[in-house]
Amino acid sequence: MVDNLILSDVDGVCLSWEEHFHKWMQSRGHKRARGEDSYMQEHQYPHLSVDKAREMVYYFNTSVWLLNLPAFRDARSGIAKLAEHGYKFHFITAMGTDEYALEARRINLQNVFGADVIHDLTATSMYEPDSKLKPLSQYKDSGLYWIEDHPDNCELGIRLGLNGILMDHTHNRNYTGSALRVDDWSQICNHILSN
Repeated sequence: MVDNLILSDVDGVCLSWEEHFHKWMQSRGHKRARGEDSYMQEHQYPHLSVDKAREMVYYFNTSVWLLNLPAFRDARSGIAKLAEHGYKFHFITAMGTDEYALEARRINLQNVFGADVIHDLTATSMYEPDSKLKPLSQYKDSGLYWIEDHPDNCELGIRLGLNGILMDHTHNRNYTGSALRVDDWSQICNHILSN
């Protein structure tokens, strides 16, 4: 196992997927429900069925838009600071398993954070429960940091003996588990570098 490895989700943690997705949806004539901030896109676009909302997510995730997602909050400076201290990242993203979309994701991560921070990149199913179980299981009981924004995925890592960190969003405010809740990468850096 690589020394100083951090496991991290990508969307809503490292890259600002949601912001770009909403711009893309607007460019296609879809109006987002006012004040709705749900993890599930069919709640944010109630005029779409669950199947149609998932189809739109798939189309977005396999589009050229995926090449240009900006850093989420202060992820660029936070990841750079951790990289300066020798940390590398295994990014585990539930974005679907299209091989070309995964390559676009890799290019986007390299462009935003630098190729040298990427130890590995794994894509899993978007909608299969516990789709991140297999990639996380290889680190079982390692105590590695696992950074997520989805409470169920964060808890999955904790059950596997990882050190869960939950990036705060309105869609996870009801979470009451044991993960450390953070607002940004500055807090992540302070926590990791002080331990």
